[in-house]
Amino acid sequence: MVPPSISVIMAVYNTQRYLTEAIQSILSQSFTDFELVIVDDGSTDGSPEILKNLAQQDSRIKLITQVNAGIGAATQRGITESQGEYIAIMDSDDISLPDRLKLQKQFLDQHPDIDAVGSQWRMLHADGRDIGIDTHPLDSERISVLMYAFFSLHHPTTMIRRHALEKVGGYSVDRSCLVPDYDVFMRMQLAGCRFANLPEILFIWRLNPASTTHHKARAQCASVAEVRDAGFNQLLLNDPLQAADTAKTVICTFPTGTWQDERIKQLLPEQGPSLLYRTWRNLPDATSGDRLNKALVLWLEKPELYCETLREQLLVNDKPWLAALLNAYRGIENLDPALNPDTLAIIPSNQIAVSLFVTYNQAGEDFNQRLQQAFALKAQAKFSIEIIVVSVKPELSLKPFIPSLATHDCIFDENGLAWHTALHRAKGAYFAYLEDNFRFNIDVMLKILASHIQHKTSISFMPDTRYFSEACDEKGQPALDNQFHPVWTRSTLLGKNRVQSSHFIHHRSLLNNLKGNLAELGVATGRYLGRYLAIRNEFNIIDGAVSYFMPGIILNANPLPLFQQTVGDWYLDYGMTNFPDFVFHDNLSKSEISHYAQTLSTAWLNKNLYVYQGNISVLESFYLNRVNLAIRIPLFRYLLAHNKKTYLLAFWRKKDYLNATLALFYCVYQTIAVRLFSPYKK
Repeated sequence: MVPPSISVIMAVYNTQRYLTEAIQSILSQSFTDFELVIVDDGSTDGSPEILKNLAQQDSRIKLITQVNAGIGAATQRGITESQGEYIAIMDSDDISLPDRLKLQKQFLDQHPDIDAVGSQWRMLHADGRDIGIDTHPLDSERISVLMYAFFSLHHPTTMIRRHALEKVGGYSVDRSCLVPDYDVFMRMQLAGCRFANLPEILFIWRLNPASTTHHKARAQCASVAEVRDAGFNQLLLNDPLQAADTAKTVICTFPTGTWQDERIKQLLPEQGPSLLYRTWRNLPDATSGDRLNKALVLWLEKPELYCETLREQLLVNDKPWLAALLNAYRGIENLDPALNPDTLAIIPSNQIAVSLFVTYNQAGEDFNQRLQQAFALKAQAKFSIEIIVVSVKPELSLKPFIPSLATHDCIFDENGLAWHTALHRAKGAYFAYLEDNFRFNIDVMLKILASHIQHKTSISFMPDTRYFSEACDEKGQPALDNQFHPVWTRSTLLGKNRVQSSHFIHHRSLLNNLKGNLAELGVATGRYLGRYLAIRNEFNIIDGAVSYFMPGIILNANPLPLFQQTVGDWYLDYGMTNFPDFVFHDNLSKSEISHYAQTLSTAWLNKNLYVYQGNISVLESFYLNRVNLAIRIPLFRYLLAHNKKTYLLAFWRKKDYLNATLALFYCVYQTIAVRLFSPYKK
């Protein structure tokens, strides 16, 4: 008898609620040459009866029962008793989509150098709600590096060559290892195996509260840390240079840690730094770039300890404005206006209707597509549009695109046109932006721009529809992010970090007197401009004009953009008042506290500070815990009016009876005043 091409391995333990759906998702696959080997690992619920009935109905099911031995042992038992060349893993509470086996077998057949392939996947809540999409990198190089950071293959989505598993002895049967999947993939990688992920969404993973991931989260995290350290230790022994390069790449790409680091930190606070991190800390700093990167990572982890070290490195690397901003961030000094060469005072011009800024980050398909969209917008418009190419990375030459840019009469510079220069050269009455990974709906954009010009609208916000660039839907198109989103308001957009310059169409005058050294902000400039516009202006919201294609993980090994974003956000979130970050509030003197209480309030009154869910907790803590007689400050009265009960209880609990009494009198006064002076309702 000819063995099947694929053996699907399913370990089962007490999943009767979802078991039939999981099995049927395999039995209904478009590729049919498979066996489904199910190992019942000592289930005590109704699972054994369900399995027995289904096995009688379909001869492709091979049912094995055993005393409970753990998922690793159950999976290995299934593999041992299977026959297929390819091993497809399937969880008993999840769903494989119809073409999963066909597409994964096809890929492995065509790529003999790849030993295991996964896919993208959707997440489903236990109650059936769609939670969203999770993505993993496609190429083996990124997967290999990320394997030392977190799971870069999602186990139940994978199809594995049998001989690759046999080469490393298969799955661990040690029950103490709660991540046998991570363990076997790590051992396979160290043995020279290569992995990939398909772009298609081929799997639905159920968020099951009874699963090991949730039921034994702390113990599983300990297993993750153990496997990760053991794997990296082996890499250090096998290839120290590769280990050093991997450590540098991972730490500088994720300077505040990956999601896996965050999970370990939350569940195992006593756990020390990973071996990979300790290796990176001990690497020699051969260049000024290495020294800057190390200072950036250390500061992003613990700003209260590494401000001076980072400030010195910023000065060495010719970034005086960021160095001064860092001092303001810790409350040492105010920003020197002389270090603000990019303060804008743009003189309005009516020569052109719209200036469209297209950012240039690298010579790739993304830039080419955005450029073509800009050309199409200009060609179809019944009003004048100028296209200005802004070089986010000035060191990158525009030479490959010069013929096309010249033909379409764009404003650009072969060696890069910086944001500051581009904004001053612009002649449009209105500004629009097309940054990396953004796309326009051309027809909608033309209507919005025409309406702004006709009605002299000051500013509008266009929330984006988001797609995953590394995940495809059933039609082979980028997958739509279908997670639930709140009703967008100015506050929620800022709070959810959904603000970039590409979301705005605005009159050029709104950037008059913008403060900030755009050259030193670098790739964070688009975010900085967007947040500045959102904080300073009320705006209407228009749907359907902009899409955003979320890029996959890029191993850029550069922590500078996150630092630029962090200090830029802080500067704007607190009204550009030099109000120090909350970790430095214990160092403030009484006079400094009084000064910041007033300047924050003045910034709020002048609409330079906007209170939203991203900064309100810091403002509340400052006024509640540090400001004497806070009721005299207009900003505090605004905060109090919107959260009376919480503030009154906070004062009372810490026995600050004076502030509690004053706040209570103000609340009573405000309530009476509203009732007395509000118009009578008919």
